[in-house]
Amino acid sequence: MSISTNSICSHHSCSSSCSSSSSAKRPYQLEHWRRELTSKINVYDGELDDFLDIFVPSNTPCPLDLPNEQIAEDFHPVKGREVHHYDPLINIFSRIVADFPEDRRLSFCNTHAQELFFPFSSFAKDHHTSKPDISVSFPGVQLASRVKSPDWTRFSMVIEAKSTASEDAFDAKAGITRTDAIVQLAISARSLMFAHGMLAAYTLGIYGDMVRIARFDHACAVASEAFSIKSVEGLRIIQEFFWRFTHPWHPTPGAVVGHDETVSKITPAQQTWLREHLGSEADELLNGVDLREGRVVKVWDDREPKDPSSGTETEGSSSSSSSSSILETEDTGFDSEPKEYILFKLVNVNARLFSRSTMVWLGIEYDTAKSAEDLELRIIKEAWRQLVRIPESTFYRRLRKTIPLEQRIGLPGLVGGGDLGAREVAEWEAASKPPCRVLRPRANRDTPRPPPHPMHQTFTWRLTVGSDAKARERSHMRLVVDTVGRPLSRFRSTKELVTAIRDAIKGHRLALERGGILHRDISSGNILIVDKPRRNQSRGILHDLDYSSMTLEVPTSPTVADDSSNPPKLYHLRLEQDKPLEHASGHKERTGTYYFFAIDLLDPTMQTPLHQARHDLESFYWVLLWIVLRHTVYTHVAGQNACETAFVYGDDLKAVSTKRSWLVGPLPTIPGNEPLTELIYELTGQIYQATLNERWGTRTPLTYDALLATFNRALARDDWPVADGAIPFYHGDARTNSVYADRRPRGPRGSKRARDVEALQSAFTDIQSGEFGSAVPSGEPSNKRNRSNAASDPRQKSAAGSTAGSSTLVASSSRRGGGSTSVRAKSSGSRRGKGSYSSRKRSA
Repeated sequence: MSISTNSICSHHSCSSSCSSSSSAKRPYQLEHWRRELTSKINVYDGELDDFLDIFVPSNTPCPLDLPNEQIAEDFHPVKGREVHHYDPLINIFSRIVADFPEDRRLSFCNTHAQELFFPFSSFAKDHHTSKPDISVSFPGVQLASRVKSPDWTRFSMVIEAKSTASEDAFDAKAGITRTDAIVQLAISARSLMFAHGMLAAYTLGIYGDMVRIARFDHACAVASEAFSIKSVEGLRIIQEFFWRFTHPWHPTPGAVVGHDETVSKITPAQQTWLREHLGSEADELLNGVDLREGRVVKVWDDREPKDPSSGTETEGSSSSSSSSSILETEDTGFDSEPKEYILFKLVNVNARLFSRSTMVWLGIEYDTAKSAEDLELRIIKEAWRQLVRIPESTFYRRLRKTIPLEQRIGLPGLVGGGDLGAREVAEWEAASKPPCRVLRPRANRDTPRPPPHPMHQTFTWRLTVGSDAKARERSHMRLVVDTVGRPLSRFRSTKELVTAIRDAIKGHRLALERGGILHRDISSGNILIVDKPRRNQSRGILHDLDYSSMTLEVPTSPTVADDSSNPPKLYHLRLEQDKPLEHASGHKERTGTYYFFAIDLLDPTMQTPLHQARHDLESFYWVLLWIVLRHTVYTHVAGQNACETAFVYGDDLKAVSTKRSWLVGPLPTIPGNEPLTELIYELTGQIYQATLNERWGTRTPLTYDALLATFNRALARDDWPVADGAIPFYHGDARTNSVYADRRPRGPRGSKRARDVEALQSAFTDIQSGEFGSAVPSGEPSNKRNRSNAASDPRQKSAAGSTAGSSTLVASSSRRGGGSTSVRAKSSGSRRGKGSYSSRKRSA
């Protein structure tokens, strides 16, 4: 009963304006949102009352009289006068809720001229801001007509208004040509869900005098049919919607539909308790932390599945489980009593709306009966896994069974937690018997209502498209792990950064060789720097096993991990009773974070390969490069744009071309840091040889031994700089694929500065387009020889900081992302000798 708006994000049909967000006006940012929304917006084509029953559940009937039609009779939207419509709309909505109980009454304010930032201040610079037309309070809160310094903590819903019905972005008949309105709603819905830990967010879209109600969760969005705000029936629907929104199934003070009952704000008393129990570390740990952004959560532990042969729980067992106990069944039970944790500092966040939306928090168990000595800092992870994927807790159980704690290097241990969605579904199914959607005839709207569908597990696809869409649903996971760390982007020295990545590689090897688990999502956010190593002095850990795959049986031979010609058979999807094992192991799927994909996984000209260990090993290189180019001072022919010359988002052909070009083009030099400069040089040579186009020569496989040996040689050096910590990286949007967007040289077009920058940009355009390839002689590529020589003999390189290729950008200020950059062409000898990029370019 839906219309799937598959064309919603057509690149050619989208408008490029976006009035509600200043940063969303950048075309490349809009394009990323359009891609994210593609095929994930549905319009429910059933009756409006059915839409409310299903998607805005409440068991408290509305006792109020119907709204008077006259409250909207003076509302006459006029094209081009959108701003003048906000206050009349606020008046209409205020009159609709005027008779609500005081503690459930909503209030509305005009925020179209006020910028709201991403709800977590430490990550706000990386994400869109928003200017909602109308913002809505929580129940019982009276907002001023104009809120001073607004933030997302004050609001429960947003309303966007357009002047005409033709701007209705949900209108499938119009071909979905106005998508920026949905982008505005999506940005606000994303911010509401992250700010409050909501399971779903609601918005109103008003197009002329037509209204749509939209509901967003982490799987997709669904909108109602359009209805008129000027009709009695339309006003009744708005009244019923507001009533239901403020009267959730299990009402608590200030709660709305979509609220997570397992989440609450940190109270003043809990803040005091937290500081006392953090003790002498409180000032350091809470430095720069806004506790209003934190929260208190409840954590239920999944009970271990029982060993089918013994009938006992398998915790602590070293034997492998059968295929049915690992991949086929849901977790068998949950502890009845939860533990509470105070999450006070956000370590990392994946802020995409329709995704796992992972948040990694630093927290501590909130137990007033325990002393400070009995409580330890923990990492708490929230994520929304796809239902078809093996739960992350299953991978942690495999690691616990196969790798003793004292031998676990580079890997965290699971303290507790599990699948909140599976827990809620089990309770719902027990209450529903059988679980089904029950729609009551309109005449019987006051009869007892069936339990609503769970919200910790999404049902939106199944309710709008059908049961066949279950694979697209997501389930809410909350896990507690024992090892606390910092993101790579906050390293305190470059040696610490390299050590953390080296230890993560060790953990990756251990998980595959001993546990039969392949990570498949190596990224900058999935490696943490450990502040206080406790076992084996591991300074880095690899976490986030959401996308991992695993063998049915525990490996008996570690040599299989490096054998790319005969990789182990791995499974990343749940096995179904009626499908053979090959369904899961043979499913060709690339997973992970796009920027760090291995070249072979990106290359559309190759037959799609199964994700193997060698792909993850290559990703470690791209992670190191990403951090260096964003958080260190370096010299490079592209200056501060070097990161964009190596990483392109979303376009496979461009991404492959860019990465291959990077491997054969000029490399960065880190002044005063020869160990890191030479490490990047050697690793680049290894990646080049491992990803070599096969018509140019035989590849040299990338192995754990080779990669770790390179890292160990670098770390053994005694000339690493001290206290060269990360510098901030400022960018309009971390997901941009625009290489030189908004970085045009200032000054007259004919100035030397402009000519120099244009020349450098042209040179790298040639590299990315492959133009330099025509100058490479037939036979063995000259660059292959030079890369191999440079990797094996670092003496061929100039001293660190001297050159970065044939031309060097010399920054007048080391501040990244700000300040002017003085550019001068710096002629010098090639860093690679004969056949270098610069000499080839001149000969061409």
